Amino acid sequence: MKFVIAGDSHGYTGRLEQLEEICADGRIFTGDLTDDPARISGWTAVAGNNDEYFGIKLPPMAIVDADDHKILVIHGHQFPAGTRHGQLAALAGKFGCDIVIYGHTHVPVIAEENGILILNPGSVYRSRDGKGTSYMTLDTAGPRPKAEIIRKKFQS
Repeated sequence: MKFVIAGDSHGYTGRLEQLEEICADGRIFTGDLTDDPARISGWTAVAGNNDEYFGIKLPPMAIVDADDHKILVIHGHQFPAGTRHGQLAALAGKFGCDIVIYGHTHVPVIAEENGILILNPGSVYRSRDGKGTSYMTLDTAGPRPKAEIIRKKFQS
């Protein structure tokens, strides 16, 4: 399966709508929408810390079945920066997931921790690594999933 993954739009939902033009089997959003969730009804979406602050109702986490893989989706603000990847990997393992996707940091990541693939698409709103806004694609076909960070200058 092929996925488009994005997060931290902070009200710039039009940028997510631009990503809907990409052919994919699924779309995953990592939180901090700060907009009406109906605008991304085709996405698997979780709540970010700003969504909670503004009273936007999204689940705190989700699990997605993808080919022979299970994906845990969570915003990630629940874990401190220094131990975040280890705690995310442990939580994913607890749910039988071999992939975890999170947001919150506005910095894209492809990493591995204790056999768990850890992904962060960065932010379609504002990058915190100085390299520009980003999203991610994930292909789960085969035994080894393939993720790619894509930098994009969005319209609007």
